[in-house]
Amino acid sequence: MKIRPGPGYLRISLLSACNLRCSYCKPDSKRLPSITAPIDRMRSAIQFLYRFGIRKIRFTGGEPTLYKGLSELVSFVKSMDGDIHTAVTSNGVFLRSKAGELAVAGLDSINVSLDTLDSVKFHMLTGSDVLDDVISGIDAAARHIGNVKLNCVLIRDFNDKEADRLISFAANRGLDIRFIEFMPNRYSAPGDPRFVSGEEIRNQLPWDFRRLPGNPNSAARYYSASPLKIKIGFISPVSHPFCASCNRIRLTADGLLYNCLYDSTRLNLFDLLENDPERAQAEFEKLLRAKRFSGCNSNIHFAETLPSFSAIGG
Repeated sequence: MKIRPGPGYLRISLLSACNLRCSYCKPDSKRLPSITAPIDRMRSAIQFLYRFGIRKIRFTGGEPTLYKGLSELVSFVKSMDGDIHTAVTSNGVFLRSKAGELAVAGLDSINVSLDTLDSVKFHMLTGSDVLDDVISGIDAAARHIGNVKLNCVLIRDFNDKEADRLISFAANRGLDIRFIEFMPNRYSAPGDPRFVSGEEIRNQLPWDFRRLPGNPNSAARYYSASPLKIKIGFISPVSHPFCASCNRIRLTADGLLYNCLYDSTRLNLFDLLENDPERAQAEFEKLLRAKRFSGCNSNIHFAETLPSFSAIGG
């Protein structure tokens, strides 16, 4: 049977649980049931989706380093096809003890969230005093894995004046950094006053930026600046939606496959593969045909209809 080409990038939320409670993702007042993916069903789903041309798999959460089978899944993907790029997005707290194991498993890259270097602000944002653990985790990942990027969510009147300090931190370690716009989600409706655009941040920085050529499917626009020897990226899904070039699909820990953070259209891939595998391809292709490419987040106006980033992998 001929397989139609599909998206090249699969993001997998392995579990909804996280050891931090970042205010823009999973506030303390919203305690949702924890969901963890059965590893055998996840392997089957990965094998199925690989047939459609997946070339990159990113494991997210919740916090993926809490998932007991993370290294096993990385090894599984690499044994299936060593050319698939395997990646993890983590809050970094446990990387000091996990980075070596993930490197041995074959992990190609890791993104670590670092929204502030101020320990008081870090506790306010995450509910935990673990900034030193995150920094140690970043350094361990840089030693063992090598390909490390830092992610910073921009929040007006909180960390929007810290971008230069974060860039200097990254440059001192030779790590690329990306600044991500505050996005609407279940706990933050469109128009939230905490939003600040990537362009505003870039314009206030003390460097002369030069735009770099990049992958057309990349969410980030990358820049260089002398004398910095790193790339500075801006991910601007609100002010500059990149939907037209999106090649991502998302699989949640309970087996729901989505086209987008902001599209409720989905199918239960775990159940299909277990109960009706013959129908799985047709349903998957139907889902892909429903994928929109025009700024899906601009069409949503009610906070209760927006996704929980902790469940869908942010």
